[in-house]
Amino acid sequence: MFDEHGAGAGEGRSLAPSVELCYKIGMMASNVAGDSKHTARAASRVGDHESGTRPSVERKSPPTERVVQVLNLLAETPRERLTLTQIAANLDLAMPTCLGILTALTDAEFVTRDGAKSYGLGPALQRLGSAFESGLANLDLVRPAIIELHDRLGISCVLSATHEGQIVILDRLGAAMAGDRRDLIGARLPLAPPLGLVNTAWGPDAVVDAWLGRQPLIPLATGDETARAIIEDGRRRGYIIECLPSSMASTVVLATVLTSGMPQRVIDELCRNLPPSDWSEYLLTTPGDSAATVPVAHISAPIFDQHGAQQYTLTLVPERTDATLAHCEEWAAALLHATRQATIALGGR
Repeated sequence: MFDEHGAGAGEGRSLAPSVELCYKIGMMASNVAGDSKHTARAASRVGDHESGTRPSVERKSPPTERVVQVLNLLAETPRERLTLTQIAANLDLAMPTCLGILTALTDAEFVTRDGAKSYGLGPALQRLGSAFESGLANLDLVRPAIIELHDRLGISCVLSATHEGQIVILDRLGAAMAGDRRDLIGARLPLAPPLGLVNTAWGPDAVVDAWLGRQPLIPLATGDETARAIIEDGRRRGYIIECLPSSMASTVVLATVLTSGMPQRVIDELCRNLPPSDWSEYLLTTPGDSAATVPVAHISAPIFDQHGAQQYTLTLVPERTDATLAHCEEWAAALLHATRQATIALGGR
């Protein structure tokens, strides 16, 4: 469920090969005969070093910029293919330079070339678009809402997502658990009961069914109906409260064991000795008195993407034994405001 470098730790890495490729393409383009103005600019940089003056802090790469210009031009006319001559003329590029860029982009499938020797966007760009929509490439869009929430409440915030059958801790502000100084960014937990309830609760019923159908990490003391009741209550409220564990039968305890860094054989043995989970840490019935004590551990709410799918789960980590229902409702309202802002940032509503 759970700073700022987390996205990179998850899917952000999946974009790294493309970034590196663009850099390599740019370097290739720079070696092709091109505009003399770029050569002059490079020479001026050499002159700066030789004269002892400090070089400009601007770190732009003209060859890479030309690659971006080509892709942007093709993106402006996605239903129309352009010839080498048209592209070079539109961007004021030398023909050899333009051909070198297009050849490299075609080899990488960012661009396609047909029999008429015209060019259009290629399938590799669709993969990048899918990676962006998968959520692990657009954390910068939701991070401002998380920062605002943390600054407002002074409570730790953790951002998580599901990916390939796992819960991935993407981002956090403050400690993921009280007294825990581990970074945990990039940590992965199995998406199987009893872990993952808040990560699947606002998804389609088929997603919930699939999650409940997975082999539990520890025995479950009750049937699926308890988990489904918690999920329905969470959908109605918009958030789910998880209380501090009163026994070892807790998802908090289980998650702590799984991310402990201990040898796997030790983790397996500890899990075998944990009591069955009965979902009792989730607050299903709220007290009638707003002054009643609620020993809250976590409050979680979903962030939706432009298609209405649960993209992320944002979790507040108060871990307060002295919290009241009024505190929880105040924190939940702030959390819902943050998740709404993040959802809007992703194009949802």
